[in-house]
Amino acid sequence: MTAPLFYVDSVPGSGRVWLEGPDARHAVGALRLQAGEQVLLGDGAGTMADSTVTAADRRGGLELEVLGTRHDPEPRSLTVFQAIPKGDRADLAVELLTEAGVSRIVPWSSQRTVANWTGKSEAKRERWQRVARAAAMQSRRAYLPVVEAPGSPTGSGACLVLHEDARQSLFTFSPPPGPLTVVVGPEGGLAPEEVETLTGRGAVALNLGTLIMRTSTAGAAACVWLRGLEQSVES
Repeated sequence: MTAPLFYVDSVPGSGRVWLEGPDARHAVGALRLQAGEQVLLGDGAGTMADSTVTAADRRGGLELEVLGTRHDPEPRSLTVFQAIPKGDRADLAVELLTEAGVSRIVPWSSQRTVANWTGKSEAKRERWQRVARAAAMQSRRAYLPVVEAPGSPTGSGACLVLHEDARQSLFTFSPPPGPLTVVVGPEGGLAPEEVETLTGRGAVALNLGTLIMRTSTAGAAACVWLRGLEQSVES
């Protein structure tokens, strides 16, 4: 089994650490971790530590011995403005975006967005952050994505707008260096005037090929491609 990752407030350089709380209970109860097994610790800000389980408490506690630490370089900033999906598809969108390696997720309400966060935006944002944290642990990310308060895309900078009627494909586009922003529309798609406003401010409209993807999966598909381009350039 690949070593699972658990986030802590601060990663020690050496010595022993006691892990408790929901993550530790999951490690003992669901993952059945025992003495001698390997575990990763991370602070969500790039610092990671290899460690070994030295003791497991059935009530939900783990004693870990830190073997060594490292600091992973931070990848290019990749922000996604995600139109708020309906129902459970919101969680799916956040999970997939996190697994795809986004840096920031900004919920937004477009003209055709059905979901309504009025009066409960902070509670919803906190839920998205919890979902992102769990997905980041599952995918063993050194950097936790940040879920920000709802906002609206400006179209400034290197901004890519996903739209099925765009003439250019993401797969033929060469992104410039520096931070990237991806705008994902709702179930009904972006209104023409929204696309016009964003592209008028410098954004680039791009399609994802001939197939139409759901709002909960389109952003992740685009981000996987963009992160893959980075890795191919680095190698």
